[in-house]
Amino acid sequence: MKKLIMTLLAMMMLVGCASTETVDMSQNTPDQSAATTNSTTATTNRLEQIIDSGKLIVATSPDYAPMEFIDSSKSGQEQYVGSDIELAKYIAEQLGVELEIKAMDFGMVLSSVDLGQSDLAIAGLGYEPEREENFEMSIGYNQTGESSCQGLMVKADEYDEYQSLDDFAGKKIIAQSGSLQESYVNSQLPEADLQLVTTLDLAVMSLLSDKVDAFACSCDQMEAYEKNYPDIKMSSVQFDTTVEDSYSGNIILIQKNQTELLEKINEIILEVNESGIYQQWSDDAKALAAEMGLEFEE
Repeated sequence: MKKLIMTLLAMMMLVGCASTETVDMSQNTPDQSAATTNSTTATTNRLEQIIDSGKLIVATSPDYAPMEFIDSSKSGQEQYVGSDIELAKYIAEQLGVELEIKAMDFGMVLSSVDLGQSDLAIAGLGYEPEREENFEMSIGYNQTGESSCQGLMVKADEYDEYQSLDDFAGKKIIAQSGSLQESYVNSQLPEADLQLVTTLDLAVMSLLSDKVDAFACSCDQMEAYEKNYPDIKMSSVQFDTTVEDSYSGNIILIQKNQTELLEKINEIILEVNESGIYQQWSDDAKALAAEMGLEFEE
């Protein structure tokens, strides 16, 4: 009987050990599944997705004439106009797909691409180290355009008070959230009181109503505002754009690690640069903007 009891106890211990091992293995299963899912996501080819779906989704903020703005006489996708919109159309045409413009506040444009909700960010973007770190960045286009001149707009009757960047120390300066100008103010005017808004129109209104002392913007855009609002004027002070100028013009941002899509976009931009067609798109956009009340220097 003793031998029988010891044998039964030994068998129970073996069964118990087997049960424990089974539970441990089942607990590892979800982690392996998650690893497989992450691997699949990481290897998703965005260029193939665009071709397969027949659609290119471009995120932009249409409040930045002449690059991207709204023609109120039109509706739907046709209402989005400007030189950047023409570039987006050209890219879609070269890829053999339809174009869908996703309009949003400027601050949401980059996150839309980062989260995979849009394929490209085309919104008058300039080089920033943080953008290079977090996105794939195209070669430059619009290489003789507004990106080479960035400055500050002030009240016309205070124009003479500002002769250098030092004169803006401690002043309230407004810029569009997430813009290149925000980066310039942070890096070159660290003692300024930076105010952020979602649209350029709000920035202009803030300056006109004396809520801020200056408005950081591109020179091309400031020339337009200067002609339409006589109470404000582009100051003689400009930001140092040495680093950004090395990237020559505006850029398109793509989700990180989507190198095949980046290579294709760079190939198309190179064709655009060599043909000089972007300048024609810009001229046409300026003419349209002028008809709508915005004027630009030729």
